[in-house]
Amino acid sequence: MFELNDAVMLLIDPESGAIVDANAAASRFYGYAIERMRTMMISEINMLPPEKIAEERARSLRLERNYFVFPHRLANGEIRTVEVHSSPIRVGDNTLLFSIIHDITRQHQAEQELRIAAIAFESQEGVFVTDADQIILRVNRAFTDITGYTAEDVVGKSPHILSSGRHDEAFYAGIWESIMTRGTWQGEIWNRRKSGQIYPEWLTITAVKDESGKVTHYVAALMDISLRKASEEEISQLAFYDVLTRLPNRRMLLDRLGRAMAASKRSRKQGAVMFLDLDNFKPLNDTYGHIAGDMLLIEAAHRIARCVRETDTVSRFGGDEFVVLLTDLDTDPAASREQALLVAEKIRAALAAPYLLTLTATDPTTSATVEHHCTVSIGLGLFSGRINMEDILAKADTAMYQAKHDGRNRIRMYEAPS
Repeated sequence: MFELNDAVMLLIDPESGAIVDANAAASRFYGYAIERMRTMMISEINMLPPEKIAEERARSLRLERNYFVFPHRLANGEIRTVEVHSSPIRVGDNTLLFSIIHDITRQHQAEQELRIAAIAFESQEGVFVTDADQIILRVNRAFTDITGYTAEDVVGKSPHILSSGRHDEAFYAGIWESIMTRGTWQGEIWNRRKSGQIYPEWLTITAVKDESGKVTHYVAALMDISLRKASEEEISQLAFYDVLTRLPNRRMLLDRLGRAMAASKRSRKQGAVMFLDLDNFKPLNDTYGHIAGDMLLIEAAHRIARCVRETDTVSRFGGDEFVVLLTDLDTDPAASREQALLVAEKIRAALAAPYLLTLTATDPTTSATVEHHCTVSIGLGLFSGRINMEDILAKADTAMYQAKHDGRNRIRMYEAPS
């Protein structure tokens, strides 16, 4: 039975660990001739430390344990995972360990892969798995943490339950076209939590196919990127917007002015740049401090913004200077001039109205309301088509200084020197 059995069998001296005998199946498995194996120690095959191997042999000899899992090395250097059933038997006058060995490498690898997959499934990313008909089969804990939906809420349902309503059919069609052609899609998407809150997430969808190439499942991994989006928005605010008034800054204005000029060239419609400088701002700062000045600038920004269209741009250049960009005026220069002057007058009147500023004293429980009068000098420059941006700004600035020179609280249109 020992010599002819297809199972790998060894007889081992429990004291020394010497291989006393090996059958033909062992020779084929390990890659050594039987005669060679009879001269070897089990430690030449078993990859555990010798003291650990000796400890396990002793346990088998005392009948404390007869099942082990070891890493065994073959003659070609390959490491295989084996399970060993080892029990003491009498052979003549000697007690030996009779070991039956089975190669469980594939099973062991499969178990490891399952453990890894289980750990990966319970990762920080939300994961849900659907069948080929896009019906949710399973979700992980992170999915519940992110979306608020438990497995009981969504298993058996379509992922459409997560839809925010922000994307049209063409958006989703593009996703599925990518999955069908490339097997995967990833990108930014807005979805809805169970609470109803709409949030941004980074979504990856992968098609799982069988040996024939047929899709059997879809695996989706999602990450909540709300914090990242908020950080990006904050960076954008710092880069393109004035911190105090939240108006576009010079960089943003120049970008929009360039776009407006390109649009003007296509449509032949005129545009206008309006340079504003507050006339009576410094005395407020000198008397009541910068907090009062900041309050007035914020109020002035609101008043200017209420005088223009949403398509126009109000920006703060710094200090008490503002620039307004008007787009899509008339194609006729005279009509455009009147349109721009009309908006400028509206702004001039709005900024000339008294400012009521509530100032908090050193004691936070007390405050005082200060009435301040602050007019504005406005310079206008018209443009048509794409011209030098700094040039049109300089023209509006020149016209503004002309308004100040003529007595302030006035509007002046740039006129080329004769």
